[in-house]
Amino acid sequence: MRRITSAGPSITEAEIELVTEAIREGWQDKRNWYIDRFVEEFSAQVDRRFCLPTAHCTDAIHLAMLGLGLGPGDEVVVPELTWVASASPVLYVGAVPVFCDVDPITWCMTPETLEAAITSRTKAVVVVDLLGNMPNWDGILEVCQRHGLAVIEDAAEGLGATASGRPAGSFGDVSLFSFNATKLVMAGQGGALCTDDPELYERARSLSHHGINQAATGRYYWSTELGYNYDWTNLQAALGLAQLRRIDDLIAYKVWLFREYEAGLAGVEGIRLNDSGPGVVPTYWITAAILDEGLGWSKEDLCLRFADYGIDMRPLFYPLSSMPTFAATVEGRSMVEANPVAYELSSRGICLPNGNNLDADDVAYVIEAFLTILKG
Repeated sequence: MRRITSAGPSITEAEIELVTEAIREGWQDKRNWYIDRFVEEFSAQVDRRFCLPTAHCTDAIHLAMLGLGLGPGDEVVVPELTWVASASPVLYVGAVPVFCDVDPITWCMTPETLEAAITSRTKAVVVVDLLGNMPNWDGILEVCQRHGLAVIEDAAEGLGATASGRPAGSFGDVSLFSFNATKLVMAGQGGALCTDDPELYERARSLSHHGINQAATGRYYWSTELGYNYDWTNLQAALGLAQLRRIDDLIAYKVWLFREYEAGLAGVEGIRLNDSGPGVVPTYWITAAILDEGLGWSKEDLCLRFADYGIDMRPLFYPLSSMPTFAATVEGRSMVEANPVAYELSSRGICLPNGNNLDADDVAYVIEAFLTILKG
């Protein structure tokens, strides 16, 4: 049976050559050479002064919250519809995630849904650039400034997109990125914390390396506070650097993939693909679809049906407040009523295969299977 995976990287000779070079040469005096090159070029890409690579994006979010001083008793607003790692670090630091609804068109947080979730205990907000799209950043920043909130941009899915001419990752106090194997720019695994704040950067850098700050203390191996092992590796940086240098081609491919799906499904009543708001140029990191209830498919059943064709279709994210992980923070409240748009989108949303390794025949096969399944 033909096999279409949900995601996969685009690997060229550029990646193979740079990683091979790093394996041969990236040790001792060059142990950070590829990391340093990546930091320099990535900072320019996202228009930030400082960039701290990490082992995972989740690590970067954790460091951001520690660097901002968030802790027990603080509330952090997080959109209801996002990957679990946007919210789990809130629990790591002992704070409370408060989930807000999303826009029915962009599927992102809005200034209005953010405002509705703010209380006297709110200290920060995690704003997610969802699926390669971006929210109304101007409106969100105005709300945050008025309430004195720290702004954390989760740009794990947004790299390469722009809003009002500004790149994803350039908003707020600190921004976070992911380089796992499914992302636009991938390094196998990895993340980054980016900021313009030197104090936040230095604190995050110390915490990411066992609480050691040799530049400040002048001592090797001297830990001044409890830290973590969130360091990235030279080999990952070499792979990420080669991918970063191809970012324009990778974005162009994602846009092509979206347009192929859009054209192939255009004649089907009851299917709506992810869309962007005014002033946003998305990357379409993932092409996702919302199916009208009248089509008669749940997202779980539809994904199982695609598996019969060898197609790895994935459901859209589940609402975070519906998960046992966050049950204690919801405290029995009906979040279906509080965040109806997110719950409705989630119940009928699927993510189409989006690998950078799909060709035109693969995409045509997915579309043909989709049309066949819907016809019954």
